Amino acid sequence: MQFKYDVIIIGAGINGLAIAKAMAEKEKKVLVIEKNHIASGASSHSSKLIHGGLRYLEHFEFSLVREALQDQKYLLDNYPDLVKLRPFYLPIYKNSKRPLWMIKFGLWLYSFFAKHGEKPMEISKEDFLREFRAIKEENLKSVFRYFDGKTDDSVLTHTISKEAEELGVEIAEKIELRAIEIDDNIIQLVTSDGTVETNLLINATGVWVDEINREFSLPSSYTIEKLSGIHLVIDRVLVPEPLILETSSKRIFFIIPEQETTTIGTTERSEDSDVDKIRINNEDVEYLLNESNNYLKKQLTRKDIKELYIGTRPIIKSQKDLSVMSREYKLDLHHIGQNRVLHVYGGKLTTFPSLARKVVKLLIN
Repeated sequence: MQFKYDVIIIGAGINGLAIAKAMAEKEKKVLVIEKNHIASGASSHSSKLIHGGLRYLEHFEFSLVREALQDQKYLLDNYPDLVKLRPFYLPIYKNSKRPLWMIKFGLWLYSFFAKHGEKPMEISKEDFLREFRAIKEENLKSVFRYFDGKTDDSVLTHTISKEAEELGVEIAEKIELRAIEIDDNIIQLVTSDGTVETNLLINATGVWVDEINREFSLPSSYTIEKLSGIHLVIDRVLVPEPLILETSSKRIFFIIPEQETTTIGTTERSEDSDVDKIRINNEDVEYLLNESNNYLKKQLTRKDIKELYIGTRPIIKSQKDLSVMSREYKLDLHHIGQNRVLHVYGGKLTTFPSLARKVVKLLIN
């Protein structure tokens, strides 16, 4: 690491790296500090979807869905080897908590916001069951197909990292942040690898944002809800294409085929402990197994699980129920003398391009 930078970013997740790349494109000298390794947090522990969030329409988050689908189109066009458009199937059963008209309207609106040109359609139950042999037929009313994006979140994040480095961004991994000292003239960061200075500090630590603010007494306007989400990796391919399904409590979960496995997720559990102490809860494992078995002919057990992984999402805290808390992000800017401190609250894998553009617009006149 050198000594003085135009911008120092804490956190080498997808948002921190995208901001670093965007700043470097504006010829800024950028340093990214990461306590672990690139994409060690939620950026490599997601459902691996590049999507607008079909279920967000139910909570009237139209601007978030529109923005996410615009970003999806950008990623499909610019990273065609990493982001693929896939058909998603939505089977509707008689005990569905959502009326058929709502689902049809939601799919139409989602398609209206999308830019990829593929339209949703209803398909016959016979065609669906012929392809999805593992899925129960009993009480199946209708089946819809729509299109969304699929990626490898870790590979995508590392690709953005490489592009940032090619533009001159320095990325320092395995760096312990020991102190942040701010006066009217400079921000000084004391690390395990030396001391660096800047007038612009960006906290893009994701779910660690509150812990960083608390430890180093940084000014902030928001706090986050830490929502952990687990995924089950089943030891075989269960379905030919991704499925979106409804739980008995009206939540949504996915069954997503990979090359040789199937990923099932995710859960939403509010966590009170420090992020690094969050662990997989056995109740959540049983929950996903039970909800999946409501739709599968052959029942899954723990013996079918090849791998488990957990990621924790930063959601801006509100008084709403966990399932309806907004997934929108906030940019929280503070001026201290000649310095600026910016916190990134929230943010989805899909929306990193627009988030980075907004940061540049906010910080560079």
